[in-house]
Amino acid sequence: MFFPANKTIKMSHVRESETPEDRVIDILSRLPSKSLMRFKCIHKSWFSLINSLSFVAKHLNNSVDNKLSSSTCILLNRSQAHIFPDQSWKQEVFWSMIDFSIDSDESNLHYDVEDLNIPFPLKDHDFVLIFGYCNGIVCIEAGKNVLLCNPATREFRQLPDSCLLLPSPPKGKFELETSFQALGFGYDCNAKEYKVVRIIENCEYSDDERTFYHRIALPHTAELYTRTANSWKEIKIDISSATYSCSRSVFMKGFCYWYATDGEDYILSFDLGDDTFHIIQLPSRRESSFRFYYIFLRNESLASFCSRYDRSEDSESCEIWVMDDYDGVKSSWTKLLTIGPLQGIKKPLTFWKSDELLMLDSDGRATSYNSSTGNLKYLHIPPILNRVVDFEVLIYVKSIVHVK
Repeated sequence: MFFPANKTIKMSHVRESETPEDRVIDILSRLPSKSLMRFKCIHKSWFSLINSLSFVAKHLNNSVDNKLSSSTCILLNRSQAHIFPDQSWKQEVFWSMIDFSIDSDESNLHYDVEDLNIPFPLKDHDFVLIFGYCNGIVCIEAGKNVLLCNPATREFRQLPDSCLLLPSPPKGKFELETSFQALGFGYDCNAKEYKVVRIIENCEYSDDERTFYHRIALPHTAELYTRTANSWKEIKIDISSATYSCSRSVFMKGFCYWYATDGEDYILSFDLGDDTFHIIQLPSRRESSFRFYYIFLRNESLASFCSRYDRSEDSESCEIWVMDDYDGVKSSWTKLLTIGPLQGIKKPLTFWKSDELLMLDSDGRATSYNSSTGNLKYLHIPPILNRVVDFEVLIYVKSIVHVK
């Protein structure tokens, strides 16, 4: 299937009668990203086609439509310290994709693991953590560096330096100190623009010793990056100076979400359309000793996880709550399911199917819990999770969206 060299492919004009070229485009748009990267070398016309914005959008739409099928791809990120003979060391970055599937009778669970072996563009870096994901692109943080990466195409884009983070900690008292707090990444469909939002924690110290007891928390600040401008600008944020956000952001329907706490647990949201922050209250579980810890996506809904640990039984009871609707101001929650008590379960990772919850046990083993049957299956993938410093998982849709 070749397009004639002298023939121009115009994706912007769709004819009522389907042509052979239209059929070829439709077939190509349903192929895996890896195959399309190889096909770009076949002919100049194919190179131009696969790189065109309209084809990228068509391929992404087809990929998103298939993400809730019986087969699910999960991207796993972990950092691990590599120690050299001279006792020097550096952080190594490992990314793997796990393809999960279940037989038609839902009796057998299958999974294939592929290590991506993507060379990381920075030589000297700390832990590499995924803080956001949208349309096949992950937003990662390495020290004070923020990068966008498409693992399927192996492309990286390093963002400019922050306009708010100071280059180094001050040495004197009552001097401003800034530190990274949270990152969010998503797509503004109205502006047709990818955006990155970063929250900065600010403080100063009342003594030259600069200990925790002398620390004075100052109001948070925030900055926004747009890919078109390729620069950061300061934006308004009004949250408690005691707010601490430890979660990876979740992007859904034009909003970025973080689990956050300032003594009370809540969800912090950011509207990518008007660049404003909002606070969403979590369901009250204080009287039952359950506490919220994580948020993640379940299908097209935001889910939150809370748990209660029973020391006498060494067991964990968990609840999954789903946010039914959110219009930027109001929200409502429904308890989806109760899990346990289970012994040795550390935390949930993500729903990889409507009723399959990928979890992590206290020994670092991955397990898949079926919420319908109550069956708990251990996944024998020790090279992925053993002896790692940090790791995150997310439901991943392979795309050819450009980051450069």
